[in-house]
Amino acid sequence: MAATRVTEPQAGELGPTGRPYSAFPDPEPLFEHGPARTIAVCNQKGGVGKTTTTINLGAALAEQGRRVLLVDFDPQGALSVGLGIQPHDIENTVYNLLMERDVAAHDVLYKTSVDGMDLLPSNIDLSGAEVQLVHEVGREYVLGGVLQPLMADYDVVMIDCQPSLGLLTINALACANGVIIPL
Repeated sequence: MAATRVTEPQAGELGPTGRPYSAFPDPEPLFEHGPARTIAVCNQKGGVGKTTTTINLGAALAEQGRRVLLVDFDPQGALSVGLGIQPHDIENTVYNLLMERDVAAHDVLYKTSVDGMDLLPSNIDLSGAEVQLVHEVGREYVLGGVLQPLMADYDVVMIDCQPSLGLLTINALACANGVIIPL
């Protein structure tokens, strides 16, 4: 019996649905990083894949040589847990970054197991930020302000939002260059 050789489909070949395959070229290598493009991953419905999309797209971009920062902006902390960080065991989170003037972004930053991908983790404390920010002037721009010192170090910043359209999600949208809405 002869062995068959499995080959990758080529652009223009017809696939199983009768449509031609698309060409997805590898991105050009980068020789310097920054300033980052910010993407908010949000949907006010839960369970649609926001966190999964953030982790997988972030890892794929990092594997292509991009420097990626993931921001866990959900008080449930699923992005942090998904990357192996227990939210209750960490001292500083995005909450501290938003609410305490003496905490710098580099104090909260965690390296992940994926080269080129870092994390700003969160935990349940972040739910208190929504209440505390209500009385602040420019409250919808607080996240953008605290992320600004990191922008030169990364190519992409992805913000995993909570499943609601509250003040935290408004902050993410206000500092984002684009939005991904998983359905």
